Amino acid sequence: MIADTALWLAGIGIALAVPLTFMAANWVRKNVDHGEARFGPDGKVIEDEANASREDCP
Repeated sequence: MIADTALWLAGIGIALAVPLTFMAANWVRKNVDHGEARFGPDGKVIEDEANASREDCP
């Protein structure tokens, strides 16, 4: 009987964890400013004029 309860609780937890994970990921994707970076063929960050002007500002 106790094992059945534990399995039910585990199943409910897993069933809730999957959609909640996607909901949290979508919220982060929409609401957190990730910035933008471009990478060249050598794997290094490409510094464009917009990024360079932001770095020069105090």
